[in-house]
Amino acid sequence: MLTRSRVLGAVAALAALAPVAPAAAAPLGAGVIPADRLTTWSPGIPGGIPAVTTVFRTIDAAAYGDDRTDATAAINGAIKAAGEVASAARRQVVFLPAGRYRITGAIMLDRSHVVLRGAGPRLTHVRLDTKEDVSAVRVGVFWPDYRPAVAVVGSVPRGARSITVADASGIQAGDVLQIDQLDDPSYVVRGDQVYFKRGPRPTDAMGPSSPEGFRSVGQQVEVASKQGNVLTLTGPTHIAFDAPFSPQVFKTATTREDEPGTRFTGLEDLRVTGGNNNNIFLMNVAYAWLRNVESDGDPAKGPGANGAHVATIHAFRCEVRGCHVHHARKIDPGGGAYGITISNQSSDNLVEDNIVRVLNKPIVLSGSGGGNVVAYNYVDDAIIAHHQTWQETAVDANHGSFAHHDLFEGNDTPNICSDSTHGNSGWQTFFRNRATGMNGTAPRSLNIRAVGVDGFNREHTFVGNVLLQPGLKVDGERPIVLSTSRATGGVPAVYRIGASTLGKSYESFDDGTALRLLLRHGNFDYVTNAVEWAPGLSRDLPPSLYLTARPAFFGAELWPFVDPLREPKVGVLPARKRYEAMR
Repeated sequence: MLTRSRVLGAVAALAALAPVAPAAAAPLGAGVIPADRLTTWSPGIPGGIPAVTTVFRTIDAAAYGDDRTDATAAINGAIKAAGEVASAARRQVVFLPAGRYRITGAIMLDRSHVVLRGAGPRLTHVRLDTKEDVSAVRVGVFWPDYRPAVAVVGSVPRGARSITVADASGIQAGDVLQIDQLDDPSYVVRGDQVYFKRGPRPTDAMGPSSPEGFRSVGQQVEVASKQGNVLTLTGPTHIAFDAPFSPQVFKTATTREDEPGTRFTGLEDLRVTGGNNNNIFLMNVAYAWLRNVESDGDPAKGPGANGAHVATIHAFRCEVRGCHVHHARKIDPGGGAYGITISNQSSDNLVEDNIVRVLNKPIVLSGSGGGNVVAYNYVDDAIIAHHQTWQETAVDANHGSFAHHDLFEGNDTPNICSDSTHGNSGWQTFFRNRATGMNGTAPRSLNIRAVGVDGFNREHTFVGNVLLQPGLKVDGERPIVLSTSRATGGVPAVYRIGASTLGKSYESFDDGTALRLLLRHGNFDYVTNAVEWAPGLSRDLPPSLYLTARPAFFGAELWPFVDPLREPKVGVLPARKRYEAMR
């Protein structure tokens, strides 16, 4: 179990019915990173994924695990029945013993406090066998009728722990809300992105209609208590919501009767394949988790998968941990070959210690809501199948406006980037990552960079990273440190800043915004073979920006995994070690 920053004893009450607002504390990294770029990163389930031991029902493997019989009704019926007796004090497991379970429709994990558990990814296989446009597993409540949005009174500053609404009569302690606002053109460049946010269209999966315009900036928040129309929150706001842009709230992962969400729902210890519209899809969920799940999209070994392997809409404090996510039917741009995605203002989620590989965009955020942490993942082979020379983005902090205030820490990956194909993002932080510049087993020769911050992405922060690899040459050409113009757009680089502006050609650079607002501090690169420091900031880098103790899953391996001032600068990442043991 990990000890996380800002996880105090009182927060454990979140596991029960009544949430508690923890006391405020200074974010980790103060002094090393300017305060206006920091938030409090305290992601995932307070206290870690709960141990659920009560087995409500074991699916008969002899009857349903033969890879022929349709197991859909048996599994969904068991989940529904378990949900009738489950509670925070009596969580229930539906167990899938070793076997191959053929399903012809989505498994519906739509009951709170219910876990679907297998005997391990090598033993329990779930295969979706249909041409219908559905996911293999759906976690949460899908396509609900959202309640109308409620106006926020006044402005809400960044870091606030309370908000005032015009009418709180329909809101109770424990409700999860989305707070969002109309686009502020002083920092939001929406581009062509109309998805992953509310807008002037009928109520849909994004939430209630916003006829006044698009709302790219938002966050999931949980109500700890209310007094009149004042709502006290269980955590801080990660970005300011300003009165001139009409902030509103509406209920998302709220679990009361006739509300649209679930909480404490888990998927564990199995292999899933065959999804046609995402493989595993989470919507309107709080405190849900995936642990030790293999999401297999490889058509050479089975039906493959299409869409994202793990997709999120309105997710709050969920965890994806110790999973293996790989391959797709067609690994080309367009959303059919993504790995783990965080979107639609999903907030405070933890993606940690996973293997994600052989995909178009292995990890990608689109319109995230801040406070999310992507950490200690082994990410490799980001490719475009029809383009054998192009190095795709492996860890992408933005693929749809307006992702903000997320942390990327300790990942082992070809590159750490934010694109602006569908609008910009801001205040994203990359800390102690290893970014080699190029795929490990599917090397490319174009678009080689360790860091990419595309045009109009703003206030991006890179601290304590180790960038590129010793002796790297691409077609005989040594990398340069900084590419910021068309003249160097095709040269391998440590940093490529301002390129590919808003989906235009790769050689199209912005007006200087991305570079002007970029912060580089304490990074080592293998071009200069030196550490670069920014003036006026502390050089005493903390081990982590979200952990207050060594993570247990590192065992005896070096931690911090990356240290630009240490020899060796890079240790052994447990997720990579697990993958290499599979080969």
